[in-house]
Amino acid sequence: AVRRDAILTALERHGYEPHLRGSEVVLSNCPFHALAEQNRDLVCGMNLELLNGVIDGAGGADLLAARLAPEPGYCCVRMKTG
Repeated sequence: AVRRDAILTALERHGYEPHLRGSEVVLSNCPFHALAEQNRDLVCGMNLELLNGVIDGAGGADLLAARLAPEPGYCCVRMKTG
C-alpha cells in the first residue's frame, strides 16, 4: 500500500486528481486535456505510456496496471489495482 500511495501522491502532484472507484484508480483530471481535444489518440496513448512509466519507475507493476478507458469528464487512462 505504501508504493501505491506514493504513486497516487505523484499523480496528484502532477494534476491528475486520482481517486479510488472500486478496484480502479480513476483520474478526474487530465493535465493534457487541451491537447487531447486536438489529437485524442496521440495524447491518450502518450498519457498511457507516461503513467505506465510512473508505475514501473515506482516498482508498482504488481500493484497497478494502466489501460485506456475513456469516459467523459475523466482522463482516458484508468489503473486497475491488484
